[in-house]
Amino acid sequence: MIVTLIIIISLTLCSRSVSFNIAQHRTNLHSRKIMVVSKFKAAVNSDEGVPPPQEGVEFAKLPWNLNLPDQHYYVHLTTDPESGWTLEHYDPKTDGGILTDVTDGEYKSLKHYGQSPLPLFPSTTSLNYGTTIWEGLACRRSPTTGKALLFRPQMNYARFARGAHAMCLPPPSYELFMRGLQMVLQNNMHMCPPAPELDPDTGVPLGGAKLYVRPMLLGSGQQLGLHASPQISLVFFVSPTGSYFQGKAMGGLKLHLETRKSRAARGGTGNIKCSGNYAVTMRPLMDAKEHGFHDNLYLELDTYHNPKPSSTLSPLRQAILQELSAANIFLVLESGEIVTPCLSRGTILPGVTRDSVLEMAKMFKDELQPVMAKSVGKEDIEVTVSERDVSVEDLNSAVEVFVTGTAAEVVPVQSIGTSADDEESFSVKFPHGESEPGPVTFKLLEMLREVVAGQRTNEKIQDWLCDVHSTPEDFRKGGI
Repeated sequence: MIVTLIIIISLTLCSRSVSFNIAQHRTNLHSRKIMVVSKFKAAVNSDEGVPPPQEGVEFAKLPWNLNLPDQHYYVHLTTDPESGWTLEHYDPKTDGGILTDVTDGEYKSLKHYGQSPLPLFPSTTSLNYGTTIWEGLACRRSPTTGKALLFRPQMNYARFARGAHAMCLPPPSYELFMRGLQMVLQNNMHMCPPAPELDPDTGVPLGGAKLYVRPMLLGSGQQLGLHASPQISLVFFVSPTGSYFQGKAMGGLKLHLETRKSRAARGGTGNIKCSGNYAVTMRPLMDAKEHGFHDNLYLELDTYHNPKPSSTLSPLRQAILQELSAANIFLVLESGEIVTPCLSRGTILPGVTRDSVLEMAKMFKDELQPVMAKSVGKEDIEVTVSERDVSVEDLNSAVEVFVTGTAAEVVPVQSIGTSADDEESFSVKFPHGESEPGPVTFKLLEMLREVVAGQRTNEKIQDWLCDVHSTPEDFRKGGI
């Protein structure tokens, strides 16, 4: 997973590789920015429709990366820790403030990605001390209504606010966070890929590219001492992307059971979406790929190094599972249990897709029963859904394993094991997942795609989707 600050710093470098005439582009840019402001203001309370995807872009072939950076806009606001974020930045009653102010036909807070890079200095707090948090959300066009829909930003805000507290950063208000998301998405609709095609037999969306949006909060002030940053930046930027595990949507992942390196420990920041949590996974991820694995599955290392002496299991089989470098893990057990590691240890990121899959599995257990019966080979099997400590030994009882994430959606796992130079040997290949998802995995993926497209809903999940072109108030409430 790319560290957030590296992504931001790379914006200027990416913009220098533009293949078209810069002078002409600047003329077009000014025209587009005025047009975007006008369209944005009108689209909030009109039926003129969502701006179409930009022509000439093969969205379906885009990798999971920063794509077409010279054609984006980002939002940038600043404050200091004493003042925090105030109504001067955004007032929801008037929809006014620095965020939405327009001068000479241009938003004050809206910057062109390639021509207005984020100002950073060598002494910037976040560069020296890692005080950066961020979120990842996905915006997609509905294949049935054509609306641009953002998935569960309410939950992202709750996690964002918790992370801000952990990194000594003043959190923005919910209203400012949501308006910033809405604004950056509306002004980048030309980068939102076309709606996915529907399966001709089932009518279920087939997936596809998305407009990924990343809110960031970072210490952007200058200092040498170890203390809270004198300036705080709130940033919203986007990129059209493909799948995180591109090419692996059907064939399953091969995961390495990481027994040496720790992603997170109890009492740390493993449950906070901060940049440091991804930095520590980079070297182990490169090592795993060199051994033929797609990613690492991390352990609670203290449970591996301090096994229960009364247990007949080896230390490794007693060890508790955490998650991947950037995805949560689920097991489908032969007992009919769909289980994922619990959050009580404070070492696992509370993923939005993780929570969504848990909720869907609970709400639609009756629909899952036939596919669970097919997966385990027992017609009368009962489906149960749980969050608990999951051990390495539990992997031996799994008929399916899959991982979840905003970028990954739901991806099957075909095998998990150690490498030849690890201290203790372990290997398991699951009955389902090598060439295609198992029955339960595939059904949950279909359910998720139906929910994301607005095709499946009920009272409990009706506010999971937010219409980007609704009013600011309706966008905050959710529901389509």
